[in-house]
Amino acid sequence: MRGATGPVEWLTFPAPDDPTHQFRVDVSFLLSNYRCIFGAGCRGLLDQPPRDDIGCCGHGAEFVDEEDYTHVAAMVEELTEADADNYEYIRTRGWFHAKGRRPFKTQILGNRCVFANRSDRPLGKPGCAFHHLAERTGRHPADTKPDICWRVPLNFSHEEPSEPNGRDTTIVTAFTGNAWGGDVHWWCTDTSDAFVGQDAVYVTFEHELRKGMGDAAYERMAELLEEIPEPRWPAPGQRVPKALPLIS
Repeated sequence: MRGATGPVEWLTFPAPDDPTHQFRVDVSFLLSNYRCIFGAGCRGLLDQPPRDDIGCCGHGAEFVDEEDYTHVAAMVEELTEADADNYEYIRTRGWFHAKGRRPFKTQILGNRCVFANRSDRPLGKPGCAFHHLAERTGRHPADTKPDICWRVPLNFSHEEPSEPNGRDTTIVTAFTGNAWGGDVHWWCTDTSDAFVGQDAVYVTFEHELRKGMGDAAYERMAELLEEIPEPRWPAPGQRVPKALPLIS
């Protein structure tokens, strides 16, 4: 199965600081107890033998635009040997692939992103080098990682007005396996294995939601979600039989 189907509860509200804009948010996911299970049962993408230190870092990160690339380049300059297993490779042989003359995505080295550390390397810091950079410098990891890496598992998209004088809409929902175009064989939001957190997603991912929505919209959304004791329909991933892999 590819992403359990079923009803999802939505909430739409006007942007507090922009009369031409509104938000439509996935209540089922934002009130769920999803959490990242990197190193705690994550199967990766099941397109290679799973390891507990690779997660979704097997394909590298595509840059969403020039601003994203520029940000990542600045973070690369801040990396030290204390952050990255592949520090010397990054410094001497490069860290991104290009299409034509345009940077396209982070380089792959040893079947994973060049910035993905391994648990069996001398540094002993599995996970993203940019995550370790954030911890070392006192920042949130969402402020040091590539765009797609800090957004996942959140999916922010834009919808034009469907009628004259209507509002632009920002949609906030879960990033599912289908969002990758069917190129992955397992994805955390599509399985109940990852719905094991102690807090709701809108609390756990407050920093990322504020980054993607803005402070005023996040705070209004939180007020509205707090009035809902629990969604009428759980997130689709919560309804997937536990421990069964998703297959194409």
